[in-house]
Amino acid sequence: MATLAELTAELAEIKATLQAIRLGGQSYTIGTGTYGTTRTVTMADYDVLMAHKNELEAKISMKNNTRATIIRPGW
Repeated sequence: MATLAELTAELAEIKATLQAIRLGGQSYTIGTGTYGTTRTVTMADYDVLMAHKNELEAKISMKNNTRATIIRPGW
């Protein structure tokens, strides 16, 4: 099992990656001009990274003996 320091370092990496995606985009398209071919490259999936970030924050909360509370509106 990962230590608190390892989880915190991984969380920092995820946050930096998410910020880079927000600032620079997560995909780009390359066009060759010949025969009208293009190729799209996706660097990272934002939604997957957000889910992983949430998991890491929950694990860190458990290690710190704190609990995150999610408040949802009642319908």
